[in-house]
Amino acid sequence: MQDDLVDRLEIQVRYADIDSYGHVNNAVFLSYFELGRINFLRKHISMESIENLSIVVARAEVDYISEVKLGDPLTCETWISSIGRTSLVFESLVRKGNKLAAKARITMVHVDGKGRPEPLPEFYRSLATHVGSIR
Repeated sequence: MQDDLVDRLEIQVRYADIDSYGHVNNAVFLSYFELGRINFLRKHISMESIENLSIVVARAEVDYISEVKLGDPLTCETWISSIGRTSLVFESLVRKGNKLAAKARITMVHVDGKGRPEPLPEFYRSLATHVGSIR
């Protein structure tokens, strides 16, 4: 995987992210992955295109590897692993320093005004040059 195809975002763990066990709640990781996707899109498509987004999460797969606590330094690495006719797949890793904390595969589908899948617009297709996979 080419390093320039991966977007990196530093994330600050907030007190509100912590659950009663003293670690980041599993649901909060979905917000971290969302921040990574938004940051990726900001770097690769126009702000106007981002403001007109009509993609929705169709599937979210998350593997939780190690716990994260308040004060841990986090980095979210995000890339697009595939682009289809109506969908695109983002993959992300959340790292705590050099240690993997979680990984995700999020499938997004482009929808019309009634919520039905429709072909991706050209600005998503332009992301095809940023497609890759890290295994």
